[in-house]
Amino acid sequence: MTAKTSGNYAGGIKDLTFVALFSLIFGSMMGSGVFDIPQNVAHKASVIAVIISWVITAIGMLSLGFALSYITKKRPDICSGIYGYAKYGFGDYVGFNSAWGYWLNALLGNASYLIYIFATLGNFALFKFFGNGVNLNALIAESVLIWLVYFLISRGIKEASMVNIMITSVKILALVAIIILFIYGFNFNKFKSNLTLDLHLGSIFTQIKSTMLVTVWDFLGIEAACIYAMRAKNMNDVARATVYGVIVVLLIDFLISVLPFGIMSTAEVSNLVTPSTAGVLALISGAFSAQLIRVAILISVVGALLAWTMLATNIIFLAAHDKTLPQSFTKINKRNVPSNALLISAVTLQIFILGAYFTDSVYLAMIQLATSLILVPYLLAAVFAFRLIIEERKVDVLAFIKGTLAVLYGIWLIYAGGLKYLAFSTLLYSVGIIFFALARKECGKVIFANRFEKIICGLLLVVAAISLYLWLKGSLSL
Repeated sequence: MTAKTSGNYAGGIKDLTFVALFSLIFGSMMGSGVFDIPQNVAHKASVIAVIISWVITAIGMLSLGFALSYITKKRPDICSGIYGYAKYGFGDYVGFNSAWGYWLNALLGNASYLIYIFATLGNFALFKFFGNGVNLNALIAESVLIWLVYFLISRGIKEASMVNIMITSVKILALVAIIILFIYGFNFNKFKSNLTLDLHLGSIFTQIKSTMLVTVWDFLGIEAACIYAMRAKNMNDVARATVYGVIVVLLIDFLISVLPFGIMSTAEVSNLVTPSTAGVLALISGAFSAQLIRVAILISVVGALLAWTMLATNIIFLAAHDKTLPQSFTKINKRNVPSNALLISAVTLQIFILGAYFTDSVYLAMIQLATSLILVPYLLAAVFAFRLIIEERKVDVLAFIKGTLAVLYGIWLIYAGGLKYLAFSTLLYSVGIIFFALARKECGKVIFANRFEKIICGLLLVVAAISLYLWLKGSLSL
């Protein structure tokens, strides 16, 4: 297999349409989370808190979607998405950390998807041997699926995108069916009786904060079109796909998380087992419909696994193409797929799955750590958009408000997501310094370009060292 130059790949391939970009966004955002969101939000929050949290999420995510869209329009020369926004806004080292954190988030998220897939299969009598998704049988099956996805993507990005479009179509039909059945079973009097503020779960602020990681998890992938902007047929499609993706996902998530409170009591919703949408459907239309939804969930999560593997592969390629990661990751095969970037992504995912097996890691812990890894890149993108807004000769007041909200929401997410997970993420960020140093050496440059980068690295290493010490001591745990 001969390698082609990265320049040919970067400049000559414009094969992703609006539908493909939207499917990539929708496919990456709508994974396992949406099918389990009723129980996840009800577990630590009452209905009023859930509704308020969705209002905050709607404002924040629409603002963040605007920020990404704004950058795409104002700086169409930056075709490397969320990584490029950090690099061109704050320098090579910050940009590298954005790419590295995003890559690790994608793979940790995929590890959680793999566990979820086989834990869901374990609900069927025929596949009981998969258990909770972290036994030896599941490990073998998860490993096979990792390399099947690897093989599919290696056959071509466009071909993988077509498969993703088909899976997304099934996913949309399943979600629409769930919403229709939820509306059919909805009882306003039941909803009204649940419309209370249960302070046993904590203050209203505590309850709202508790739902943040759950709601944000369902929006990871908002930047998917931006990451593949380099291959978009039309840059305007990148901005459109981003905004429309946010709106559609917001509507679906809100309905699926709130409607169950008009079907069951709050206590019943909070005690549903995974996937909680199946439990609600079983009450409305019987156990058979719940089993059908489990099948749809499996298809949906496989789609998310495919979409996020594509995103992980491309973010590593883009960073290497910009000489922020070693040049070996720019190698592409005869089907214009970044072969080494895809391979290292598959190998790393395999390592995460092995780690989950030997440590009995749980699905939720992986979600929380993965989410924490991506919150900083989101904040950096929001700050970069805000900077572009204020650099305009005549500041657009509405754009200024949206940009401000995007930055505030990014800060709020990092706080609400839990500083514990942010501390753990520094351990994974620290490992990346080795790859950054190798890339700089290849270019004949010193590791850090200025004092700012040295300070950032120093702080990262200090927090990582403290976190490792507390973890080994048993004072800090996932």
